[in-house]
Amino acid sequence: MVKSYNRLVKLREFLVKIKINPGSFVAAIFLSCLAAIFEGISVGVLIPMVKGILSMDFTFVQSMPILGMAVLFLSRFFVMSNISIFIFLISIIFISAVLKNIFQYTYVILISRQLRRGSNSMRKMIFDRYLTFGKMYFDQSNAGHLSNILINFTSFVTQQLKGAADLLTQVFLLIVYLTIMIMIDWRLSIIVITILPVLGFVMKILVNKLRETSKNYVVFYNDLGGKISNILSCMPLVKLYSREKEESRHFALVSKQIEDMEFSMDKKQYLVNPIQEITVLVAVVFLVGAMSFILANEKINRLAGFLVFFYVLRMFQRAFANVNLFKTFFATASGPVASILDILDGKDKFFIPEGTKNFSGLSKDIEFKHLNFNYKDERKILKDISFRIEKGKATAIVGPTGSGKTTIINLILRFYDCPPGSIFIDDIDIRAFTLSSIKKHMALVAQNTLLFNDTLKNNIAYGLDVSEAALLDAVKKARLYDFAMSLQDKLDTCIGDRGIRLSGGEKQRVAIARALLKGCEILILDEATSSLDTKTERLIQEAVDEAMKDRTAIVIAHRLSTIKNADKIIVIDDGRFIEEGSLNELLDRKGKFYEYWQEQKFY
Repeated sequence: MVKSYNRLVKLREFLVKIKINPGSFVAAIFLSCLAAIFEGISVGVLIPMVKGILSMDFTFVQSMPILGMAVLFLSRFFVMSNISIFIFLISIIFISAVLKNIFQYTYVILISRQLRRGSNSMRKMIFDRYLTFGKMYFDQSNAGHLSNILINFTSFVTQQLKGAADLLTQVFLLIVYLTIMIMIDWRLSIIVITILPVLGFVMKILVNKLRETSKNYVVFYNDLGGKISNILSCMPLVKLYSREKEESRHFALVSKQIEDMEFSMDKKQYLVNPIQEITVLVAVVFLVGAMSFILANEKINRLAGFLVFFYVLRMFQRAFANVNLFKTFFATASGPVASILDILDGKDKFFIPEGTKNFSGLSKDIEFKHLNFNYKDERKILKDISFRIEKGKATAIVGPTGSGKTTIINLILRFYDCPPGSIFIDDIDIRAFTLSSIKKHMALVAQNTLLFNDTLKNNIAYGLDVSEAALLDAVKKARLYDFAMSLQDKLDTCIGDRGIRLSGGEKQRVAIARALLKGCEILILDEATSSLDTKTERLIQEAVDEAMKDRTAIVIAHRLSTIKNADKIIVIDDGRFIEEGSLNELLDRKGKFYEYWQEQKFY
C-alpha cells in the first residue's frame, strides 16, 4: 500500500515537472469511468431487450428493480404497452451509447491535449538539462544517442502515459463487464475468473522477456545512431580511404541487429492474442457445458441471459486482451524510459558548480596552486601544477601533445570543474564566481573552430548583440572582409554544416573575428594559427597581436611566430610544471624548453 502511494506521489511530481496538470489527468480518467458506466448500462439493458424479443412480451420489465420504477414513472404520462416499453429500452441503449461516446471522445481529447503539452515540455526539459551538463559528459557521450532520447524516446514516455490512462479505461470496462456477468450468473462468472490467473502467469513471462529485449534494443539502437552520426560527419575520410563498402556492411550488420530485436519484440507481442483466444475458447467450452447443465436442471428460461453473457464475455475478453497488450507495450518502452530517467538523474553528468560572486574583471592575476586533475576513472592529467598568469601580459603554455595544455584552458573556462583551492582569480577561488560572469570576460580561439549551419554573420555574432559597424570592424581586423565580400550573399551566406563551405584558414578567421567582436579582456588562443596558410598567417598574426594589446592573453601554440613575443612561457610536460620564463631566459637556461627548441618542435 505504501509502495503504491509512493508511486502515485512520484507520478504526480513527474506530471507537474513536465507541465501536465494532474487534475486534468484525473478528470480525464473520471470521464473514462463515466464512459465505462454508460457502456455497462447499454449492455445491461440488452438482457431484458433480448428476453422480450424472444418471448414477444416486455411487460415483465415492470417488475424489474430499476427499470420497473422508470416504467412506473413514465406510465403517469404515457400508456406503457409492449411497444412503448420496447421503445423505452431502445432509447436507453441509444442514449447510453451516445453518452458513452461523448464522454469517451472528451476523455481522448483532454488526454491528448495534456500529453502533447507534456511531450513538448519533456523535450524542452531534456534539452535544458543537456545545457547544464559539463563538457566532460559530452566528451564521453554519443551525439546520436542523445538526439534519439530528445526526439524519439520522449514519444515513448508520452505514449506510455497515454497507455496508462487507456489501461485504466479498460480496467473500468472489465469491472463493468464482470459485474454484469455476475448479475447474470455468478457460477459461470467464477469459471471465467479462474482463467485469469493462467493468462496472468503466461503474460508475466512474456512481459519479462519483452522488457529484457527492449533493453537490448536500446543498446543496438544507440549503436545505429552513433554509426550514422560518425559516418555522416566523417564522410570525406570514408571516401578518402574507399571504405564505402566496409561501412555499408557494418551499417547493414547493426541495422540487421535492430531488425532482429524488433522482430523478436513483435513475435512476443503478437503471441498475446493467440494465447488469449485459445484460453478463452477453452473457457467457452466449459461455459457451454455449464450452461447446458443449468438449463437442464433449472426449469426456468435463462436463454436470454446466457446469450447476453456470451456477448459480454466477448467484450470482457477484448478488454482483458487490451490490458495485456498495454503491459507488453510498457515492457517494450522500458528501455527508452530508462534512458530518459538516466538523463534526469544527476549521476555522472559532471555539473559545473558555480558560486555567487560576480566576476567584474581581472585585477591582478590567475594563479594555479598545486592543481591536480584527472578525467573520470583515468590517470592524472595534471599533477601538482603551480604558476601565475599576470594581468595585461601574454602568457604562452607550451609542451608536447597530450601534456595537458588544453585541459588547463578548459579548467580556466570552467568547461571542467577543478578541485577546490586549486585555481584562483585575484586570490579568490574560481569556483566562487558565477559561470556567466567568468565567461563574459573570456574569449576563445580554438584550433577546431565550432561553427553552426548558419550564416557567416550569425556565426561571428553568436551570443552577442552588436551593431553592424562593430561586426564589420571585427571582420576587417580578422582579415576576413575581402573573403566575405566575395561571396554571393556576403555575410548572409550560409556556411553549411560545421562550416563545410569554408577552408581551414577561413574557419580560423571566423573564430578570431568572433573573439575580437566579443572584446573580452582575457583572450585565450589554443593553436589559433595552426590552420592558416603561409600567405595569410602574417596578416592574421597582426590581427591577433592587435587583439592581444592591453589584454591578458593565454596562448597555446607550437609555432615560434605565436610565442616569440610572449611575456612569459610556461613549460608543461606529462602534466607537470617544468619551468617558466621569457623566451631568451628559457633558451639560456638550457632546460626542457631548450631541448624542445633544439628538436624544432615549435617550428
